[in-house]
Amino acid sequence: MQTAIAQRTIRRFGSFELDPRDGDLRKAGVRIPLQEQPRRLLLALLEEPGAIVGRDALCRRLWPHGTFVDFEHSLNAAVRRLRRALGDDADIPRFVETVHKRGYRFLATRAEGPLSISGSKHSGPGTIARIARTRSRLAVLPFGPHDGFTAGLSEEALTQLVQSCPRSIGVIARTSVEHARREGGGAAEIARALSADYLLEGHVRREGDRVRITAQLIQSHDETHIWASTFDRVMTDALSVQSDVASAIAKAVVCSIAPAIEGG
Repeated sequence: MQTAIAQRTIRRFGSFELDPRDGDLRKAGVRIPLQEQPRRLLLALLEEPGAIVGRDALCRRLWPHGTFVDFEHSLNAAVRRLRRALGDDADIPRFVETVHKRGYRFLATRAEGPLSISGSKHSGPGTIARIARTRSRLAVLPFGPHDGFTAGLSEEALTQLVQSCPRSIGVIARTSVEHARREGGGAAEIARALSADYLLEGHVRREGDRVRITAQLIQSHDETHIWASTFDRVMTDALSVQSDVASAIAKAVVCSIAPAIEGG
């Protein structure tokens, strides 16, 4: 009975929903192409949110008895395709977490809200699960206006933050941030697309050989600034300026975020 109910319920997580009846995965109502193996993988993980699902169990679920494939390689490929469809990041997962040498676990993140399994009159408190992320997510937006110096400053700031942030803060990959920006929208839309708890953005102005760099740290859930600062430098050595300012920004960001995490 439970299996029959599960097979006709719509699984919702974040802005996604999966209908097991026809295999359709949608994001904000838009259909996302998903191949058969990644779809089965997603269903298997959604059936046990927060639990570690072993690799052997997933292989049995994805390939019927008697199927001859390279299971390890094929499962890894299915996970990659699923993450690509969800816009997920293996290093800072929003949904699919790798548990080393054991399997995978589905995460319903704080920013995305609870994972809900709905579409059936039998749905109730027992069908809702929520697994809090272990790390806050920080997105570093490219500094503007775009040119060689600001591109280098953005890259240096991201690098310094990756090196400085404690394990409780995950810095989102640059490629993921760039993809979200290409999709359009303001800071709030980018934060939602990335499930980012914090955004770092900045701007550069020049006058002669002087440069003024402003940076702001924004808390995404209420779109408020929690830190901002201005850095005035003389452009005698661009690389030194980038490194110096990025280091100061990284220290300030960590000091601003870490107490909030510890206190929360």
